[in-house]
Amino acid sequence: MKHINKNLLNILFIGLSMLSCRKFVDIAPSPQLIATNAIFSDDNTAISAVDGVYASMRAGSPSFENGAISIYCGLSADEIVNSSASSAYDPFFKNAIPSNNTTILATFWAGPYNTIYRANAILEGLNKSTALSDSVKKQLTGEMRVVRALNYFYLTSLYGDVPLITSTDYQQNATVSRTSSSNIYRQMVTDLTDAESLLSNNYPGTGKARPNKQTAAALLARVYLYGKDWVNAGAQSARVINSGVYNIVPDLNSVFTEDSNETIWEIASPGEAGNTAEGTIFIPSSSRVKPTFTISPYLLKAFEPGDLRAANWLNSNTVSGTTFYYPYKYQNRALSPVTEYDIVLRLAEQYLIRAEARAQQSATNIPDAVNDLNVIRSRAGLAPLSGALSLEQCLAAVAQERRVELFAEWGQRWFDLKRTATIDAVLGQEKTGWQPFNALYPIPYKQIIANPALTQNPGYN
Repeated sequence: MKHINKNLLNILFIGLSMLSCRKFVDIAPSPQLIATNAIFSDDNTAISAVDGVYASMRAGSPSFENGAISIYCGLSADEIVNSSASSAYDPFFKNAIPSNNTTILATFWAGPYNTIYRANAILEGLNKSTALSDSVKKQLTGEMRVVRALNYFYLTSLYGDVPLITSTDYQQNATVSRTSSSNIYRQMVTDLTDAESLLSNNYPGTGKARPNKQTAAALLARVYLYGKDWVNAGAQSARVINSGVYNIVPDLNSVFTEDSNETIWEIASPGEAGNTAEGTIFIPSSSRVKPTFTISPYLLKAFEPGDLRAANWLNSNTVSGTTFYYPYKYQNRALSPVTEYDIVLRLAEQYLIRAEARAQQSATNIPDAVNDLNVIRSRAGLAPLSGALSLEQCLAAVAQERRVELFAEWGQRWFDLKRTATIDAVLGQEKTGWQPFNALYPIPYKQIIANPALTQNPGYN
């Protein structure tokens, strides 16, 4: 990330930004896109263009892939509460999001679709190029397929059926309708399977800011889990666990540091010039003020006595006699020194995926599933679970460990409640005015006006 050719990136971004998501897209391609052909005539400039995609993913604070999913989905679920009334946060906490909400449009729709468009443009450029070395062409193609799959995973998790855009054809994209989630999942599997075959075991460059083969496998394991393909979810997570590249870091305070042995994919800030949005936003500016977001009482009660995650991944301020707890996985709110990147994937999730996949396949696998859970519990300082659990008890234990291990991380709790069909029972009890249709966010009103082929999710105007 430190060696991006800024002039070439500016050429690429100008062209791609001109083709943003007003109508997927409602204007003709910029003539400046012609200049991007030069980018794919040299290995170094092509790598710079791909590095620029990662920089754009963290260009805002927060942005879609820099804290926003953790924050807003944490509010929508039962993880965090905004400590003061806020026109920006209240609709998400109260699950009363209007379709003209600016965050829904700018952050959760335009953000990922702009990244997808950039990935598509690079994939097309790579495919047409005859000048790049075979190794670089394969690596960059694999990376952009991972990026595209990641963005579609979150889009369909947030909205359900969404438009599937895999080209830069503005005329076709301008009137595309919503694609079924099942087809989106098939595209993600295709992208990630291809990526896994194209990427190398080694990380390109320094650190883990660009995906390797295990990155594709880890995200594919999650996609299979959400698709209830237990066999493949277990196989992919086992591939990552057994790779020997990663390990569960014993010190909880070191899990989220840059280049941690547990992390599989990290996204650096543009120019590596800052820490994470989660650290900046979750950690109060001083010990004398209320945090912007506090841990909900439901999450606080979910931690077992003696759970080291509560001791290390939560912090608190006491203001006017009241103690306010806040997420403290990322522990650096300062701009520098840079000690933390935004962690997209880490090994602990792979153990939890394999545990669930094992249990779902056969009751005879439950002891092995429990062993996976106990790897996570042991690091948290908790007693091991018995291998004699019933299937129902084992799946409940998986849900519990996911809740307290993955809280305030990329909306995991919000998505778990939906995929396990427990969201109505849980949030219907915890939140006043909960309606089942709130499980999906509304399609942005401006997008529906711009593209008549789009339809709104049920329950929204």
